[in-house]
Amino acid sequence: MEVVTEPLFRDDAYLPSCEAVVRHVTEAGGVVLDRTVFYASGGGQPGDIGRIEFADGTMAAVANTVYGDDRSGIVHLLAEEAARPAPGDRVIAHLDWEQRYKHMRMHTALHLLTAVLAYPVTGGQIGAEQGRLDFDI
Repeated sequence: MEVVTEPLFRDDAYLPSCEAVVRHVTEAGGVVLDRTVFYASGGGQPGDIGRIEFADGTMAAVANTVYGDDRSGIVHLLAEEAARPAPGDRVIAHLDWEQRYKHMRMHTALHLLTAVLAYPVTGGQIGAEQGRLDFDI
C-alpha cells in the first residue's frame, strides 16, 4: 500500500505547521495532503483541528482529521462552509496548537497512570480537558 500522506507529526510532534500539496479532495469534501502535521483520530485520541491556508491567504477551518478508508491517507475534514482547494494546490496546514498540546499532556498523564496501576489497559480515551483509561482489575 502506497502511503499518500507523510505523517510529519511522527518525527516532530511539536511542529505547528507545514507546507503541503493537495493530493485529492474526497467526495465528502475532505482534503488529503502529501504531508501533514495533523494527527488523525485513532486509538481513543481525537484528531487534530486547525486550518488550511490557501496561496491567496484565505483560510479553511479543519473540523477534524481522520484516516482514509485504506489508512494510506490522512483526511482533513473541513468545516461545512469552508472553501475547498483543488488537487495540486500548494497550501499551509496550521494546527490548533493549544488543543494539540492539551492532548499531548493528557496522553502523557495517562501513560504515567499506567505506571502507578499495574493492571492491563483494556481501553481509553483522550480529550483536551479529561481522559479515561479502562483497566482489567
